[in-house]
Amino acid sequence: MLVFTEEQMRKEEERGFLSGISYEQMMRTAGENAADLIDGKGLSLRRVCILCGKGKNGGDGFVAACRLAERRHRVSVVLAMGEPKDELARKMYEEAKSRFLSIADYTKDEELCLDWMEKADCLVDAVFGIGFRGELSGSLRVLAEKYNAASAYRVALDIPSGIPADQNELPAQYFHTDMTITMHGLKPALAFAPTEKACGDIQVADIGFSLSEASAYLCEKTEFSRVKGFFHPRSETSHKGSFGRALSICGSYSMPGAPVLAARAAVECGAGLTEAAFPEPAYPAIASKLTEPIFLLCDADENGAFSQRSVERLRFAVEKANAVLFGCGVGTGRGCEAILRFLLRESHGPLILDADGINLLAANKDVLKERSAPTLLTPHPGEMARLTGTAIPVTAWERIRLASDFAKEYGVNLLLKGHRTLIADPNGRVFCNPTGNAGMATGGSGDLLAGMILSFASQGMPLFQAAVAGAYLHGAAGDLAAKRWSMMGTTPTRMLDCIPSLLSKIEEEM
Repeated sequence: MLVFTEEQMRKEEERGFLSGISYEQMMRTAGENAADLIDGKGLSLRRVCILCGKGKNGGDGFVAACRLAERRHRVSVVLAMGEPKDELARKMYEEAKSRFLSIADYTKDEELCLDWMEKADCLVDAVFGIGFRGELSGSLRVLAEKYNAASAYRVALDIPSGIPADQNELPAQYFHTDMTITMHGLKPALAFAPTEKACGDIQVADIGFSLSEASAYLCEKTEFSRVKGFFHPRSETSHKGSFGRALSICGSYSMPGAPVLAARAAVECGAGLTEAAFPEPAYPAIASKLTEPIFLLCDADENGAFSQRSVERLRFAVEKANAVLFGCGVGTGRGCEAILRFLLRESHGPLILDADGINLLAANKDVLKERSAPTLLTPHPGEMARLTGTAIPVTAWERIRLASDFAKEYGVNLLLKGHRTLIADPNGRVFCNPTGNAGMATGGSGDLLAGMILSFASQGMPLFQAAVAGAYLHGAAGDLAAKRWSMMGTTPTRMLDCIPSLLSKIEEEM
């Protein structure tokens, strides 16, 4: 689902108008579809009270009121700020009056309005739309307090009043809601914590024209239906060679867990053949935990990490591989520097750089501009800070801008980890991942993700899609693990155990 800033949403409405859809048609479609979503909730809504503002959001509310009245609900309308000022909203208000709906002005008859609110089964907030600024004040603060204290099911149209659309910080006062029906696409406040959680069950109402032709948007929030489309049924005549060769160049004597998790993830996610390359001293710790992959033992330096001689040992494996992962648990010694230079210069397939692969790259990241083969970097915020030499911004859209700008400048795919992991492609397009939880903040989780992406890329999935799918399913596995074993009990191994059920769901719906 696409996420639009306030300015981008205004341009979307202009695009719809230029395509032949009047603003009045958009308002009617939005209000009627919102009413249908409320009616389709399956709740016992004998009495519905809609709070309408004086702008376009109020116009949507008047349309919804008429539609719900047609569905035989008892509808009352509260003019939260007096009669509407917007021309279109005024027209919808006059239509509502012509339907003989119960309408009262909160600024003139507060007692009656509060009585309607108290008796309602459903309250609808259509006071402010995406143009809200500042804070609720005066009588609106009192109205919000009464609204929030009501026992009714509460619905916000477009965005809960009091929450600015382009922020993800909760204000001191806003209209609390059980469901938000947003128009055309998500707004930033609906896509990122903590404001996202304050918006309840989020539904999107069509306003009459296609999302697929949107000219500009902030990012796309990944959905299961989108990820599912990246996968294809397996032919009955296929063999292991049909599903790619994944090469993991990871680990060291002191960090044997990273290559185990990466290789196991590649196997669990369906790679036809997984090859794990690691320094020979790590063999006893790794071999006891891996059975499916084949091993490529490499020369080690005095610290048990890859030596510079490993490059020649890896050369043939890299040529055969359909995708290569480098960096998990390797350290930053000279041997690893040599491997990174070799991979950037001579490997021609998809390359995934994680962990120390990114740290090694930070001193000379301009070499990325010389690489034409698909490349993915998967930094966590600390690695991204080392890569860019700047502190990582906190706000969602600043993170989006950073990921997008970096991916465009260096011609790479970038997966920036964190709450709501971001995936950017070389054109600057950004996906925001909605899955995952705090239980996944544990060592080895990133190695697991890197191995999943490696697996999908080795099977022929374009690298950007592999990153989007990997992030989504990695987070979904974390959510399943947290549900089964608690957040504190979530481990990368338990997340691995959840992957087959997620892939099974995809296969069932292909």
